[in-house]
Amino acid sequence: MGANLNLGKLVEENNLYAELLNGKFGIELETHRVTRKGRLSRASHSTKLGSRRIHPYLQTDYSETQAELVTEAVGSFEEARDRLLQLQWVLRSHMEDDEAVWPLSMPPELKKDDLQWLDETFERTWVQDYRDWLQHKYGSTHEIMTGLHLNYSLSDEFLQHLFDASDRTNFKAFKNDVYFHIARQIVAHRWLFNYLFGATPFNLNDSDSRTPQFTKPVRSLRTSEYGFVNDKGEELTYDSDYANHQQQIEQLVSQGKLFSEHEIYGPVRFKRKIDDESEIEYLEIRILDTDPFDIAGISENDLNLIHLLLIYFLVKDDELTESALQHNEDLSNRISLQQPTETLINKQDALAIMQDISQLADHFGMRFNDGLSLITDRVLTPSKTPAAKMIAVASDTTEMQLWATKLGNERTDYFKTHEKELFETYFGKGPLAQVIRDAIVAGVRVRQYDSNRVLLQFDNHAEVVTEPTDLNELFPELDIY
Repeated sequence: MGANLNLGKLVEENNLYAELLNGKFGIELETHRVTRKGRLSRASHSTKLGSRRIHPYLQTDYSETQAELVTEAVGSFEEARDRLLQLQWVLRSHMEDDEAVWPLSMPPELKKDDLQWLDETFERTWVQDYRDWLQHKYGSTHEIMTGLHLNYSLSDEFLQHLFDASDRTNFKAFKNDVYFHIARQIVAHRWLFNYLFGATPFNLNDSDSRTPQFTKPVRSLRTSEYGFVNDKGEELTYDSDYANHQQQIEQLVSQGKLFSEHEIYGPVRFKRKIDDESEIEYLEIRILDTDPFDIAGISENDLNLIHLLLIYFLVKDDELTESALQHNEDLSNRISLQQPTETLINKQDALAIMQDISQLADHFGMRFNDGLSLITDRVLTPSKTPAAKMIAVASDTTEMQLWATKLGNERTDYFKTHEKELFETYFGKGPLAQVIRDAIVAGVRVRQYDSNRVLLQFDNHAEVVTEPTDLNELFPELDIY
């Protein structure tokens, strides 16, 4: 059982509510490039984009078609979403004419030649051993499920003020305990995330032996026991403390059960500081299906609600026993496998949380009104949840394949006819907009920007740019890659 930090009490007694809002926020979105017919594309990842060995924003994952878009860590989830839209614009502008972006977390229908191509085609040779491990253990169809990860950290100033108000003597250990406390609350409330954001009602392929094709739609196959999870006996627990959690990882890797820490498919990963691996830098939250109804894969209202829930989890001081965590894990799986239009099994628990977070939101004015409206709508009306909306437009796997293909093509067509307009929406109209785009393409970090200046960084080399410039002249080290 984790230590009771009484964080809610510390926040209230020292009036730290305003500081609760601060931190760093990032989004990682995985998505597939497909053909206009809804098949995995055979086109290579664009060579006009910076090297995948070092690119901070545009990567690929298990499949060559599986783009991974990673935003800069910024001051809010809304800003991170804006950055994600920039990355999506760059990806789309470097795709072939006959390609589209697949809008679902579950992969499109795979035929025999798709499976063969998936197994045999992989260009990131520097991680070939890991890829081979995943292919042998999980199979290609399973590994190309996609989703959305949120990266979240609190401000150092807030953590320092919390620490100063506590009776603790070691700041790093305290900081780790705070992040572990939030992570345990996320795990304990995974059922709520699965209900609110579940969007994988169908498996479109029978070539994934791990994920059955149910006769009726469910809420979220991907977050269920049949989804993107580790094998029995390889799951990590969150019922002790961070040190114990890390020991579990090291033991599973040393026993040869996991290839490395990258193979952890749990709901939350602890991302450690590069220069001190014993200190948590931020949380990576891994329990969200892609929302096909939003162009970014997640809406501003979703992010508004999630931010409020994360704050709620921090100030929630109740103890979580091992049996309570296990109960909630079982509950989470049951809710994932409910039919999308069914009433939430533990609706009363959700209503109690709604009341708690509504009171918490009073500390922040109208900041979280959209999130509160969203949770109210979805808890009271299951048909407003993403999975239910999906089956309302596509009631079986055949219809889902056709609908997703049509939706992807419509978005591609819209992008092609509004490319310049969208560029100005996402990047701005000033001369520095091109600098931001060029930096993203090349793999130079865009740390901060406004209409007058852009802070760029490549490795340890930083430059402030106030007018259009040649990035290769500014960063000659780009030529190495």
